[in-house]
Amino acid sequence: MKEDELAAIASLKAAGNHTAAHARATDLARAWPGDVRVQMAAAYACDRLGLERDAIAYYERAWELGVPTDERAGFLVGFGSTLRNVGRTDEAVARLAEASVEFPNDAALRAFLALALHSAGHGTLALATMLEAALAAARPDGFGPYRRALAEYQAELVTAAIGDQPPQ
Repeated sequence: MKEDELAAIASLKAAGNHTAAHARATDLARAWPGDVRVQMAAAYACDRLGLERDAIAYYERAWELGVPTDERAGFLVGFGSTLRNVGRTDEAVARLAEASVEFPNDAALRAFLALALHSAGHGTLALATMLEAALAAARPDGFGPYRRALAEYQAELVTAAIGDQPPQ
């Protein structure tokens, strides 16, 4: 039954019926409070409708239950972003920074970390982190001959942020 319900929720989401997916996911989460995938489904369904404050409880419960490694990067993007959206910026930065260490090649995590850093008032480090994400995500020739220069500017921004000095 639980697996059938998760499949039905996924089908509703794919069809664009996010309100019905939310109703089923939150009902299922109440019925299966110890299932990490059910809690994740409820968190995502709340997020999709802009119900971030509701989503937080499901994200926190899923995290406590132990998010599977193969789903953790995407989960942490959602969790960190939602923490930022509800004003818990320090927690968002911490969660996304930890995730960026765990998944160093995930440019999306770095981009969301940059947004959280910006919201937390760390503009220079946010810019450096977003530039790092852009460099990581760009196709090999995406920045052409400027890749090296941009990488150097990114490093300068990190140094400036750490030293709290304006970049050159």
